Amino acid sequence: MKPNVPGRVHAQGLATPRLETAADVVRHLGCVQSQLHDMALWAVARRTPGLTYAEVQAAFARGDFLRTHILRPTWHFVDPADLPWLMALTAPRIRQVMTSSWNALGLSMELIDRGSEVIAAALADGEPHTRAELAEALEGAGLQATGTFLVHQLMNAEIRLLAANGPMQGKQHTYVALPPQPEAPAHDELLAEAARRYARGHGPFRDKDLAWWTSLTLTDSRRAIELAGLRPLDVDGQAYWMIDEPVEAEVPRVMLLSNFDEYISYARDPEDYAGFDGTADDVMRGAGLLMIDGLLCARWSRTVSARTVTIVVDRAPRLTAAVRRALEAEAAAFGRFLNREPQLTLAS
Repeated sequence: MKPNVPGRVHAQGLATPRLETAADVVRHLGCVQSQLHDMALWAVARRTPGLTYAEVQAAFARGDFLRTHILRPTWHFVDPADLPWLMALTAPRIRQVMTSSWNALGLSMELIDRGSEVIAAALADGEPHTRAELAEALEGAGLQATGTFLVHQLMNAEIRLLAANGPMQGKQHTYVALPPQPEAPAHDELLAEAARRYARGHGPFRDKDLAWWTSLTLTDSRRAIELAGLRPLDVDGQAYWMIDEPVEAEVPRVMLLSNFDEYISYARDPEDYAGFDGTADDVMRGAGLLMIDGLLCARWSRTVSARTVTIVVDRAPRLTAAVRRALEAEAAAFGRFLNREPQLTLAS
């Protein structure tokens, strides 16, 4: 959404796909936000030479990358090797954020941690278990496990590195046990690594961008930048930080991105929505983002049938012939990803 930031589309692998496997993409980006599981798989595949949904889903089922609550906290794909240190860095802040929600529900830390132990015991057989099965185990232990209560019990088990999402069972997510994790490095090492990894996978960034991505304080974000030895870059009078000299690349004319794509994983500013006929809330209700020349211009959704995928761009701006051709090419790529014939519709 900020096409004037040098090197951003190259760093993210969006200019020319240069990452071979799904695991490569997740590892390079550090984390991939994944509330909408299928669209997050597209966010991964969009950065490769042409992986399909089936191929990326198979990589997820093998455990090549995990899905868990981390960072802000919300669902993310993450490399298994990165999960321990990222969680060690961000879990204390996550717990601070979540404590008020737990208190409002009447969930003491004792009840939350007891729920995590019940979940760990249920997963100890080494098999994937659905949410419903884990809810039954919690209720069997005398704990509330409906609605929000279940969400928070599962989330705490994830934060404690006891569980993460496992392979899908039909349309249902499962949970699997995580192995014992190694001892985390010192806090300063974690800070420096977070800054380096964010810079490498996302391109030049501001201190508030790293704070937003990790849930760290602005003070910690600035210390991370210093410890990582990042170099400053002036962009339109603002201080950005980089690990490598930006690689200039042409911003794609059109991109059909997931609505939580890492391309927009930074602290948002009002001007980020200047070219969009709607609000930030409108964006979050869509399945995807239509970017034209790097700017947010509309949102889009998809309907998948046995043979086709209907792609509907909502409140699309007037398109030139060149932009329309680029949009059709993106729709075709999404169709190949799903192994479906794409049908593109522009809704007023």
